[in-house]
Amino acid sequence: MINKMKLALAGAIVATGMVSNAAYAATEQADATVQVLAAVQLSAVTDLDFGVVAASAAGGTVTLGASAAAVPVGTGVIAISGGAAASFQVTQATNGEVIDLTVGNPAPLTGPGANIALSGLTLSNNNITFNSASLQTVYVGGTISLNPNQVAGTYTGTFDVTAEYQ
Repeated sequence: MINKMKLALAGAIVATGMVSNAAYAATEQADATVQVLAAVQLSAVTDLDFGVVAASAAGGTVTLGASAAAVPVGTGVIAISGGAAASFQVTQATNGEVIDLTVGNPAPLTGPGANIALSGLTLSNNNITFNSASLQTVYVGGTISLNPNQVAGTYTGTFDVTAEYQ
C-alpha cells in the first residue's frame, strides 16, 4: 500500500510539473508574404553593324557610338558606308521598376580571315524605368580592330546584353 501511495504521489508531482510548464508557454502565428515582379524580357531590335570598311596594310579600328544617329569612324582603315548601333528594348517587366542593363562577353568576329577583335562595348543607358505604354530603346556601340591586310569578306561575332531589376 505504501508503494501505491508513493507511486500516486510521484505521478501527481510529475503531472503538476507538466501543467506548470504549459502555463509558461505561448504560441503566436505570423504571416509570410512576397511580392513577385513580372519576369524581365529583353528583345534585340537591331544588330551591331559596323558597315562596309576598307582594310589597310597597317590595320586599324572602327568605332561606332551607342546612339541611334551613330556612324562608324575609322582609324587606319576607311569606313565606307552603312553601319548602325545595336538596339534593344525591355519588353516586359513591372511598370515603374528600375531595370539595370549591362553589356559584355564580346566574342571576336569570325570570317574568312583572321578574327577581328570586338571591344569597348558601351550602352546608351545603364538603367531605365520600365513603362509598358512607352518602351525605351537602348543602344549599344563598340570598336572592332582589323588586322593588317584583313582578308575581305563578312565577319560576325556576338555579345551579351543583360537586363535585371535594380
